[in-house]
Amino acid sequence: MATTLSSLHLANLLDYAACKGIDRSALQRLLYTPDADRTDGKGRVSRSEYCQVWEQMLQLSRDPHLGLHYGCFLNLKALGLIYQISLAASSIGQAMRLLDDYLNQTFSVVSLTSDVGPEHLVITLQSDLPEGPVRRHILDSVLFLMYRELGVLIEGPVSEVQLPHDDLSEYRRLCQSSVVRADAHRLRLTTGQVAGPINRRHLRQIETLLPIFLQLLDQSPNPQTPFAQQVRTMTLSLCAPELPTLDQVVAQFSLSHRTFQRRLTQENTSFRIIADDLKRQLSHYLEEGRSLRTQDIAYVLGYSSPSAYLHAVKKWRTQPFFDGM
Repeated sequence: MATTLSSLHLANLLDYAACKGIDRSALQRLLYTPDADRTDGKGRVSRSEYCQVWEQMLQLSRDPHLGLHYGCFLNLKALGLIYQISLAASSIGQAMRLLDDYLNQTFSVVSLTSDVGPEHLVITLQSDLPEGPVRRHILDSVLFLMYRELGVLIEGPVSEVQLPHDDLSEYRRLCQSSVVRADAHRLRLTTGQVAGPINRRHLRQIETLLPIFLQLLDQSPNPQTPFAQQVRTMTLSLCAPELPTLDQVVAQFSLSHRTFQRRLTQENTSFRIIADDLKRQLSHYLEEGRSLRTQDIAYVLGYSSPSAYLHAVKKWRTQPFFDGM
């Protein structure tokens, strides 16, 4: 059993903590080398350090669905991995084997097994961590990261999500597939989806959008609007590659819609202003590149039709760029 995992997984977790407003430095003080650069793909951290950070985040965030929300947050960070896997795979089955290899090499706390039946493939996640909240939330996070990854690669939604929890309401709210109670963390796909080709249309969108997503994340934050900056970063991170809804963003902060909007109002902005500014910058980038059709741009930006998107573009051309961030 490997006792270390890739430092990138810890770096992602610390980024998420900062995005939720948790004091990153308090978490780093739990580590043997608090100031080390963990963005180097060759770095390693101990399993115990990783689990200690999870335990502290559960206490500080008071989020009963932290694992689920973290798995959703990893969408943007996973897009690069999905794209790399897709370049090396010609089918979903082959992509699954590459993903299994990736977990074995970089994330020893979770493993997966696949059971192929006449009609379905069932993927089961396992962990040798001690039973308890940390184990449960880590399995939740990996399951929903895989759920979103597979949703990009396959044609159609994952058939079913299975979870060993009594209350599944939040999972069902954030998940388009059927969510049922079971004795383990599982995903179920049809054999047709597994045997079928990778969804190349989604991958073209990822290839086109990933550079601008990363560029927008790297923009300097405005210290005068700390909560608005958290919301902006969270919104970008939840892209898969389409932009998230208001409900999906609010869920990450464990706030009511009213409190969420009030905190933005106190910084003289709103979720609509933040989302429209991101849509405008993405639209400008995509139209310059001319690599996606208008209907694909409309879908990624969350418009109900190409005509609704074109109406928004016409309005943007008469307005200056918003710089309240």
